[in-house]
Amino acid sequence: MLRPQKPPDGLDRSHRYFCYVCGTLLPHKISPEDSLVCTKCLTPTYLSWFVGLKVAFDSESATGCEIPSLQSSPYFQKLLVNAQKTLRSEEALRGAGNSLDVNTLDGPSVKRDCYYCGNNRMTYVTMQTRSADEGQTVIYTCTLCKKKEVENT
Repeated sequence: MLRPQKPPDGLDRSHRYFCYVCGTLLPHKISPEDSLVCTKCLTPTYLSWFVGLKVAFDSESATGCEIPSLQSSPYFQKLLVNAQKTLRSEEALRGAGNSLDVNTLDGPSVKRDCYYCGNNRMTYVTMQTRSADEGQTVIYTCTLCKKKEVENT
């Protein structure tokens, strides 16, 4: 990996523990190139960029620095798709409350990807289906396709 000549613009408004591209918390393992590599976007953040850098979080430090728009971010489309999935699942949850078949959705809802349709909202119920010294059984129900997934914990 080649080390960039200078740190990217706007680095003075970021923290060395977070990726300056996508904002993910960086791992604590330092690579051989003296950098922390983001586990999400694989962007290296070199620790030498932060030596002697004055960090400020006020509006004056942002003048003269161009901030890219959200749409130009490589992760914007992925965020948009996830937001649309959440919206569809919440609409399905609201619609299920008005239907006659309310028993297909059990328990509270959680963010969990459905194996069958990819929806990211499921409801769950827990029960003890095995002996007392073993864990509980969690049954997840998709809010969109109504299929069930079983997990023994």
